[in-house]
Order: sequence, then C-alpha cells, then structure tokens
Amino acid sequence: MAGLYTNILGIVVVLSMFSLALLVYYSNRGNNLLEILLSVCLLISNIGYYFFSIARSADMAFIANSLGYIGGIFLPFIVMLKLVDFSKSKIPDWFVFTMAFFNILLYLTVMLSEKYTFFYADVVFNPGPPASFSVTPGPFYYVRFIILGVEMALSIFFTILTYIGRRKASFRTMIIFVGMMFLVFVVYITELIIDLKYELVPFFYLGCSIMLNYSSTRMSLYDVSLSVQEKIEEVNNYAYMVFDRNFNFVGCNTAAYKFFPELSSATIDARLNAENYALKGIIKWVHDTSMYAAGEDSRKKYIKDDVVINDRNPEERKHLNCELSFIHFGGRQRVVGYLVELVDDTVQQARIEQLSFKGERLQREAEKQAKKLKSLQSSTILGMAAMIESRDNSTGGHINRTSACCALFVEYLRTCPAYSRSENYWDAVVNSAPLHDLGKINISDAILKKRSSLKPWEYDEMKTHAQKGAEIVKKVLADVDDKEFVKVASNVAHHHHEKYNGTGYPDGLEGKHIPFEARIMALVDVFDALVSQRYYKKAMSYEEAFKIIEEEKGQHFDPELADSFLSMKQEIIDLYESFNNTDYSRKEE
Repeated sequence: MAGLYTNILGIVVVLSMFSLALLVYYSNRGNNLLEILLSVCLLISNIGYYFFSIARSADMAFIANSLGYIGGIFLPFIVMLKLVDFSKSKIPDWFVFTMAFFNILLYLTVMLSEKYTFFYADVVFNPGPPASFSVTPGPFYYVRFIILGVEMALSIFFTILTYIGRRKASFRTMIIFVGMMFLVFVVYITELIIDLKYELVPFFYLGCSIMLNYSSTRMSLYDVSLSVQEKIEEVNNYAYMVFDRNFNFVGCNTAAYKFFPELSSATIDARLNAENYALKGIIKWVHDTSMYAAGEDSRKKYIKDDVVINDRNPEERKHLNCELSFIHFGGRQRVVGYLVELVDDTVQQARIEQLSFKGERLQREAEKQAKKLKSLQSSTILGMAAMIESRDNSTGGHINRTSACCALFVEYLRTCPAYSRSENYWDAVVNSAPLHDLGKINISDAILKKRSSLKPWEYDEMKTHAQKGAEIVKKVLADVDDKEFVKVASNVAHHHHEKYNGTGYPDGLEGKHIPFEARIMALVDVFDALVSQRYYKKAMSYEEAFKIIEEEKGQHFDPELADSFLSMKQEIIDLYESFNNTDYSRKEE
C-alpha cells in the first residue's frame, strides 16, 4: 500500500508539472504572474511531499518537509494579493510588507525546525514506508493559523463586496480562489485533529493547479477589459464594452455609462438584458457578426456606423460609431471574448449637417468628375477586352459571360457578413473580370488559334498568359488613381488559374494565400469553360458542371466560396439561359 501511495504521489507531481506548463503556455501575454507563482509553489510542495514519502533519513525528511510547506504558507498570501488586485481594491503597502514578513519568518522556522523548536517543539522521524514525523507543535505552528485567518478574512471581505456589487469583478472567479484558501484551512485542521497515515494535501494542491488553468483564462479576459479602461479613461467620447465568448457581460469603462446608464447595474458574467433599443441592436450585431467570423476573419475589425441613441430627444441625441474586435488568448490565440468600441460621432454629424447645404454644389461637381473618371476607366477596360476578342474568336463570348456571372456572384457576396469588404473593392472585382485573360494578347497565333491539342511546350507558353496579363494591367493602368482597382485587376489576371490545394499556376499558391478576388474568378472562369461548347469539346449540362465544382471544393476551389456559388444554382442558370439566341451564347463559339 505504501508503495502504491508513493507511486500515486509521483503521478501527482507529473500532473502538477503538466498543469504549470499549460498555465505558462496560455499566459503568453505576461498578465498572470501571480497565478504562475502560485502554481510553482504548488508544484514545489508536491515535489516535497513526494520526496518526504520516500525519505530514508531525517536530514532528507526535513528538507522535503520544508519544500512541502511552501504551498501551505504562501498559497493563502498569493491568493489574497490576487483577489485584491482582481477586484481593484486597495490595501496599505505597510500591511502587505508586514504579511510578507510574517510569512517568510514562518517559513524560516519550518526550514530550521531540525535545529530549533520554534515550529516543532519536538519531532521524531519515522522511516516508514511511507516516512512520517511524530511532532509536538511549537509556538509558530499555531501562528500560521493566525496568519492564514487574517489572509482568508481579507479575501472573503473583498469577495463579499463583489457579491453585493461594491466591486466590479467576477464573483464566480473570486469564489474559486477563496475556496482554495478555505480548503487549505480545512485540510490543515483535519490533519491537526486526526493522525492520518497518508497526506491529503498533495491531491488538494493538484486540484488547485487544475483550477488555476481555468481561472487564468477567465481572469485574462477581465484584465483585457480593465487595461482598456485604464488606457482610455481620459477620453470621454470613447467607450468600451467587453463580452465573453458566450456573450455574457464582462465589463465596460466609465464612458460607456454615459451612453447607456443601465450598464451601471448590469451583472458581471450574465447576459445583458438591455432595455435601450440602441444597446439591444449593438448586442444583436455582436452576436450575428461573431457567428460568421472565424479563423482569419476573427483578426479583422467589424464596423457598424451611425447608431443613434435618444433619437426622440434632439437635445440629448447621440450618434455612435461601433467597432467590434475579437479578444484572443493563449499560444493558439483562441477567441475568448469580444471588445466593442463606441465612438461619439455626434459633433461630426452636426458639422456634416451644417455644411451639407453649402457643400451641395461642390458635391454635385465632384460626382460629375467622378463619373467622367469612371467612364474613362470603363472605356479602358472595354478597349482592352476588345483587343483580347480580336485575337481569339472563342474568347469574346467567354469574356462577356464570365463578366456577367462575376457581377451576379459578387452581388450575392456583398450581402454576406462573412465577406465584409468595401463597396469600392466589390466594384473593382466586377470591373476586373473582363481583363482576366488579357495576357493572351502576348500568346502567338499558332498556339492561341491551334485547333488541335497543345503540345507540352505549347501549353507551357499558354500558361504564361497569367503573369503577362498582370504585367500589362500594371503598365496600362499605372496612372489610374484607383489603386485598389489596379491591384485587384492585377491579381485577377495573375492568379485566376491558381488552385486551392496549391497545384495551380503560375505561382502554385495555396489556400488563403491566393488573393480573394482570384478565388472568385476561378469559380466563374471554370464554370463557363465547363458549360460552354468549344471546337475541341461539347458543352456540359449545368448539373454536371455544378457537380464538378462540388467535387473540387478544397481542391481546385475555396470551399466556402464554392458553397456560396452552388447556393446560386438557379440564378446562374437563368443568367446563362438569357444568353441564348445572342452573340454570347454558350453554344459553339
């Protein structure tokens, strides 16, 4: 039985090491110093208990006993400091130093218990197995209960203040730490009353280490919100609200109370049942947006413009701009919550309204100039597309069909919260579609118009049209002010033959490394090629083409975009049917 107990203690030590490693791993931002220090104390204590159980000499037993007492003496002190800090309470520095002094003094009496009688008035070593001490308590043996009582009373006091709402902190998290202290007290009292052959403390310490990993995640979330609050406390028109991943309210800064006074009575770690209609809308927006954002999308910021509060009272009316960010934690940067920034835009809105009449004429003139530039840009695009068509008779219908299909697909993507892009970006994708095969201008007629299968070297030259197309786009559109359009058009021309699994050309890009606009064009381009009749093949049916796209999800195509494309089957079929009996029919070209 004694051997089994020792082996179990060994397992407890290993698990404590693993628990500490996890805590350090998930505390990569350095905001959990006290938790890590506490976990180290618990690990050292468990190591001490293990070596005490196998001690064969009194010297070894006294050293192991000293290690074992590290947790018992310093755990309550560190927990007290953590709860004071977490609840944003204040205690005098002299009191902290005094408590630290008595804890260190108490631990020194344990370390010197082999020579002096301060902690043990008398002690006899029993080799076991397992090894044990028969002791007569000294004065400092009881002093530790006084120190523990003071630390525990103070921790309970601040936990009660949190419970009654005098401190803005998570009562659930604080009660976990107070529970640790209470169990320390119970275990030591139990061992004082009952002479147990086997120690219970190591198993309790292992449980504390495991609970630290859970509470560390929670407390880092609250620390994020509090650090934000301290940073922007002086900026009155910036407000912040923080929610955990289950959309429970975590906290806010004082500026948020000015916009939504009901937040002052909100319960931490509970759903926010808002009465204010604007606050309800913000909470729903956070919930809906988070449902669509995952993976790399959680790195983006999401904007909700012009939220109006007190709309019925012009004197108190406020215009807010909202920005949603995801809070990440740990080495794997998993999402643990949501940060909502509220910016008071009332003054700016008022200025816009005041200047709106004066600026109306200037606005009309600016719109007129913008239309001219847009017309010039469109003319350039159509002219370049016409050059392609003049080189390859089979390309004209292809260009018009893919352009129309791309426009239809983009209109759908605009409405999907998961694909949050600017309107200018979406316009650029649509306008770039006619240029995707522009590089074919530089392919020789012998290859471009060849009626039989291409030889390997001929196919290699044909594939160069992607890179050449991007080069032409950059040169021809070098003076265009809309740099986003130039970039998008270049990417569409360059990468529309890349495949999601990295087997495409010209650069063999893989997955999300392929520009988003090129992944859109790849779907449109391949679908048209499948359903169109060429001199070297018959046209596939729509269902056959859609089946191929379904099978190629994650291989040739972005799986999420492919699902969106497949959800539009009927709209796409209707579009292609509208080309029947026109010059752009999908029949023989």
